[in-house]
Amino acid sequence: MNGTVVALPGFLGRGTDWDGVRAASQAGLFWICPDLFAAGEEPVGPPAADGPCWLAGYSFGARLALRWLQDHPERWRGALLLSANPGNFQTEEEHVARRKSDTAWAAAFAAERWESVTRRWNGQAVFRGGSAPQREERDFDRAKLSAAFTDHSAAEQFTDPLRLPTRLVWMAGGRDGKFVRLQNQMRDAGFPGTFPVVGEAGHRLLLEAPEAVAGALDDLVA
Repeated sequence: MNGTVVALPGFLGRGTDWDGVRAASQAGLFWICPDLFAAGEEPVGPPAADGPCWLAGYSFGARLALRWLQDHPERWRGALLLSANPGNFQTEEEHVARRKSDTAWAAAFAAERWESVTRRWNGQAVFRGGSAPQREERDFDRAKLSAAFTDHSAAEQFTDPLRLPTRLVWMAGGRDGKFVRLQNQMRDAGFPGTFPVVGEAGHRLLLEAPEAVAGALDDLVA
């Protein structure tokens, strides 16, 4: 056993979204894959774990992982961050637009009909070209989904690269132009880690490229 990995899903995600990566990984890790938005679940925080502990996060989960890495640097050996936005490269106009967008999404996920709001969410340009996982309303707490936009808005995200571990992998899909650009900006700004891009994959790397994600994780923890 090479330690523990805490793997965080994206927004509207579930812990089982990591199943394909877990199945492909050869690292012998113990996995903790919380359902961040499930009804009845306690608010998730960095768990106690014996031995080396790693973080992995996809999209929203990667932003949350970046906060944990900075708040509790002593807990983590390193992290795998998929489709991650550190928040550092937004203009003031982009900040304003993101706050407005997040406020609208918070209201929508609190009250809009489930089929309507999830269809609009999956129809965003960032997901274009990929298939959407099936999501049932009964598996989610609407209040937690809504709060994600107010409590963890990308508009308020800022990452201090000097507070991050050096063992980091930032991964984006080659068809995900926005996040490829973010990776290039991070590399140019001196963020630690490596910045692989996965060929023909898009934003949803857990669904589209689990083997590549598993390989990156196995290399990270070796």
